[in-house]
This record gives sequence, structure tokens and C-alpha cells, in this order.
Amino acid sequence: MLVTDAAKFGFSFDDLDRRMANAPDSLDGESLWAWLDGPDQYRWAALSVLAEAYQPVPTETLRLAGRVVVPASGTPVIAGDVHIDGDLILEDQAMVFVLGRLIVTGALVAEGADYSMVGARDITCRDGVTPGEVLAVEAIRCPGAFLLWGNNYSSRAQTYVGGVLVDFERHNVFGRVDVQMRLTDWDFAAAARAMGLAEDDDITTAYAAKLLQTGEQGDA
Repeated sequence: MLVTDAAKFGFSFDDLDRRMANAPDSLDGESLWAWLDGPDQYRWAALSVLAEAYQPVPTETLRLAGRVVVPASGTPVIAGDVHIDGDLILEDQAMVFVLGRLIVTGALVAEGADYSMVGARDITCRDGVTPGEVLAVEAIRCPGAFLLWGNNYSSRAQTYVGGVLVDFERHNVFGRVDVQMRLTDWDFAAAARAMGLAEDDDITTAYAAKLLQTGEQGDA
């Protein structure tokens, strides 16, 4: 999980050791980014270390209902499990670290084209769309359709399990992929059909809008 793309993106184990030996005292957004800026391997490794350090996770799960929005540049870090009965929305530059399991019964949506990141020991959501990173120590589970678009960032997990995975615009790193359909060829029309959109749609904005509208109808 760490050596894939290592040379291409400038990741090194010497630098990883240096970073891990100089972890910040506070995991606020500015400190977290200063610590983990660079290739996504650093963030995946830090997530793995933190998740292990906080074991066993607290027995009480943080339960939230409705549409949960992480504001721009927000960086919540939760030591235990999180269960959201609704959608999880990330604004630009938002980062979420869950050191236990993250369960989202609705959609995981990053609306903007800027960076965002969701990291957890294990991530479950109904559907998803993001141009940012989705990092899981263990597995990403999405029984619906997940659109991972844009080629600036990657997502990493030991396992990806789900329905439709559309990720032809980027190079994600999954140890094992178990899905009904994965689109890796550059074919926007096929991706639109797989996600139930019109073939002439801008799939990134149209799919986000579809998931958000579905969430509103479900909340009603």
C-alpha cells in the first residue's frame, strides 16, 4: 500500500520515519496538513498509525442524524466510531479523520473541485462522489455507485467492495477490488449510464446534485 506510486510521487520511507517521529501536538487543520502534506501515502500511513494507537476505540459511537456538513477547511478528528444517519458533505479543503469506523447511511459528497479528504479505519456509504481522497486502513464499502473523479489525488484502502466504481480519471490504490462494475476506460458516456445520468451530462456536478437531491427526498 505504500510502495505503489512511491517513486512517481516522491514518497520515501526515510521521510515517513522523520514525519512520524515529529508528529504535531495538535491535530488541527494547519498542523495536520503541515505534517502530512505531499503524497497520499503519508496520510494513509498516519491514519494507520493513529487508528492503531487509539485501539481499542471508545465503546460509545458518535451518532449523528440528517445532513452533516464539514465546513471549508474544517478538520474534525474523532477517536472512535461515527454513524451518520444521512449524508456527509465536505466543503473545499475539509478533512475528516475517524480513527474507528465511519458509517454513512446516505451519500458521501464533496461538491467542490478543491481538495478534500476522508480517512477512517473502515468507511461505509450508500453512494459517493469526490475529487479528493478517500483513505481507509481496512475497507471502503459502497453498495451503490462511487465516482472518484479528477487526477490530482488518489484513494487507498486494503479492500474496495461495492456496486459501481467509476475511477478512470485517477490512479487509486486498492489491495483488492470486489465490485459489480468498475469503469477504468475513459468513457464519460458509459460512466453516465452506470450512474443513471444522461450521457451528455457533466457527470461530476450532475451526480453530486443527484445524490444531494436524493438525500433531501429521503430526509423528507
